Amino acid sequence: MNDDLEEVAMHVRRKKRPEQSAQSILHQLSEVRHNAERDRFELYVAGDLVGVLGYSVEDVGGQKVLTVLHTVLYDEFTGHGLASRLTTGVLQYVVDSGARVRPVCTFTRHFLTTHPSYAAVAV
Repeated sequence: MNDDLEEVAMHVRRKKRPEQSAQSILHQLSEVRHNAERDRFELYVAGDLVGVLGYSVEDVGGQKVLTVLHTVLYDEFTGHGLASRLTTGVLQYVVDSGARVRPVCTFTRHFLTTHPSYAAVAV
């Protein structure tokens, strides 16, 4: 019996840690979609809707401005960087469309202060 335990212990010690974290896998399975009909961006993980970012649009001096109103995730998906994934998708849309963003949402405001590469698109 003792030999069996030693064999199991050696097998356990040889196991490598996973090459990817659960957070990394969630990000790979996630997709940001723009739902213009509902004025929101949606975050899907493995095909399931898990979060939304609502916005309004206005024209300010001939430039399109997206006002980010709120970012919401289902509770079980918080704490894995998915709100950042959603926000990054929205900000990339803003950059690509030549628009600006007005962050009313506290999460988006915080994100912009911690990611200076997007500071130029903020109003």
